[in-house]
Amino acid sequence: MHPRNALSAILMALALSGCGGGENGLVSDEVPVTAPRVSVHRDGDDLLSAGLGLAGLRNVLPPPVSDAHAPTAAELRRRAIHTNWRGIADLVGEKGLGDLSSALPVVPGREWSGFATLPGRHHPHRVLVQVPDNFNASQRCLIVTASSGSRGVYGAIALAGAWGLPRGCAVAYTDKGAGTGFFDVDGSDGDGSDGGEGVALDGTRSAVGVVEFRPAWPEGAVILPHRIALKHAHSGDNPEADWGRHVLQAAQFGLQALNDAFPAQAPFTDDNTRIIAVGLSNAGGAVLRASELDGQGMFDAVVAVAPNISAPSRGRVLFDYATEAALFAPCAMPAIANAVTMMPPAARDAVAKLRCASLQQAGLLSSGDATAQAQEALEHLLAQGWSRPALALYQQGVVFDLWRAVAVTYAHSYAR
Repeated sequence: MHPRNALSAILMALALSGCGGGENGLVSDEVPVTAPRVSVHRDGDDLLSAGLGLAGLRNVLPPPVSDAHAPTAAELRRRAIHTNWRGIADLVGEKGLGDLSSALPVVPGREWSGFATLPGRHHPHRVLVQVPDNFNASQRCLIVTASSGSRGVYGAIALAGAWGLPRGCAVAYTDKGAGTGFFDVDGSDGDGSDGGEGVALDGTRSAVGVVEFRPAWPEGAVILPHRIALKHAHSGDNPEADWGRHVLQAAQFGLQALNDAFPAQAPFTDDNTRIIAVGLSNAGGAVLRASELDGQGMFDAVVAVAPNISAPSRGRVLFDYATEAALFAPCAMPAIANAVTMMPPAARDAVAKLRCASLQQAGLLSSGDATAQAQEALEHLLAQGWSRPALALYQQGVVFDLWRAVAVTYAHSYAR
């Protein structure tokens, strides 16, 4: 589904949804948030594009920074918004942006952000609420969303932010425990003597204080130098198990932010505020999980765009088919008809020959020559349920090492 169609679905959900439900007891009314931060974005900066506008977002090069070794929080935010827009939206033509294709609205406002932690979990997820200056207090609206993939907290800005902010809705985001919570073992001095550096709430590097993720090394562990730990992979929490709860906490934090933003009109509750959850891909799965947990009716509507879900006895889990693709896709490439070309044929065949030989050596293929092995790998994938249109995109996954990149993060997460 193109983003334009997804946004139309949100519009329909808003039109059809009724008044809010009752009190929700699944997360506390006051979400425990560490180091909350409020920032103002006006006068050359804004909520939707960080002042870049459509032309800036279309620029392939990221926004410049004044000092590459110490970028400011504002510069990092601008780069994060630029990256997340480009990672999701079709910025070239009307097909993806719809009525935003000629100009992107300037939406001044404020942001509330913090690290929220679920009971029993070691590490937080990021929550962020954007409250536009044009918030319509007479028709209270809160869009709640989660980042798709392993994106940072701005991962859904092109989906939920682009629809909700210009229409006077506040937008609450969560990175659902994934995101870009890096931890540099070496730290700024490069030798690990400062105990390493994590990411502070404003996006800057920090060796002290509250950071997004700091690994809990086992006692006596030998920490090798020149390593980067990732929150999604190495937190020990398996955040995927809590994606629905992350979304619910983001919704509650959104209501808290509105109470803070407009104290004279508080309280903002799910009874007097229309709340719509929206997510794409595995974030679509996250909002569906949140709706399953939402027994008291916090959400007036849920829009799940191309949700990544596993239906019992019918579907295959992401880890299963991602590892299968990582194994067989490079070998099968020469046998795939009408493939989207991402590498020269000679390079494609060289990669395929090496992978096919390793699969044959491991006993996963029985054919003797490279051509027959590629065909056998293709037939295996078709038998496993892969469609020919999906297979036509395989070179893209191989060039970007997509499937191994996905699988290794989830492997570490599942193993805790």
